Amino acid sequence: MIYQELLYSRSLSKDYRWMIIPSKVSPESLKTLNQLYNLYDKYKNTFSKASVLPLYCLNHSEMTFLVSCGLSNHKDKDGRDIYCLQGMCVTQEYKRHLWFILPWILANYNTRDTLNIWRNIDFSQADDIVRRTSGDCLFKPDQLDESLAELTKTPKPTPEKPSLHEPTYISFNEDGLKELSQLLVSAYHDCIDFAFGVTPEMAKDFDFKVIAETRRRSKRKNAMDMIAADSASSLAPDHGQDKSVEELPDDPLARFDPKKKEDVHRMKMLRGNSSPRILGQFLPRFLSLFKIGKKLKRSKSSSQ
Repeated sequence: MIYQELLYSRSLSKDYRWMIIPSKVSPESLKTLNQLYNLYDKYKNTFSKASVLPLYCLNHSEMTFLVSCGLSNHKDKDGRDIYCLQGMCVTQEYKRHLWFILPWILANYNTRDTLNIWRNIDFSQADDIVRRTSGDCLFKPDQLDESLAELTKTPKPTPEKPSLHEPTYISFNEDGLKELSQLLVSAYHDCIDFAFGVTPEMAKDFDFKVIAETRRRSKRKNAMDMIAADSASSLAPDHGQDKSVEELPDDPLARFDPKKKEDVHRMKMLRGNSSPRILGQFLPRFLSLFKIGKKLKRSKSSSQ
């Protein structure tokens, strides 16, 4: 199979740009790929938590593109990570060949450098690469191993036939890669547009037939969850209200501010304001004064 390479990335000192492009690629195709990368870049923090890299297949009139997005192994002059969109494309003549080896590419996606275009580029010289036209590359049969024969020999039946009108959803993990491979072998007989790794927002802009979606938890949702949790806790009974005033925690500021200390003491008294508690505090003093009064009265009468 003859294919060509493509790379959208940045180098040490130059900003993001098309570094390697296929020959005879249309501006519309590059625009679509740029749109795809920009959406990935918007949600790249979401993808960084995944155990696998995103992978996309897009069919255009002149070419079929198989590209991945993710981190390169390079940093720019300011020490920032360099990201990229990179991969391969084939003309319509070799489209069926690409479909045939796709299961092998998926099976070796995390261990082979089939789509890693940066591996053949001298990073120290990469500043000079701008829209370099890719030459023809040959995918030789001896690059394949027995795993391809195993993948295509006995196609596993899918649980249900994929809908022609609705996308098929799979998981975005290692098991999802295997499921995608099985779908390509048993359910589809040609290259289809698929997205292995998208947010719901990204999927709206493309007609993907198979989608591995990673769901993003927004900050707003986190905030609403916290508010709901606080509301639930405020509605729950507070068993600590039965504690005595002496058991209530002291305000640390009261140690340094006498006025604050008096206010805290007053608040404690107000919190424990109940008739039995007040009666319990002042009844002993009242009885003591009553006894003293009786003694004074006796001594006075005896002196007379």
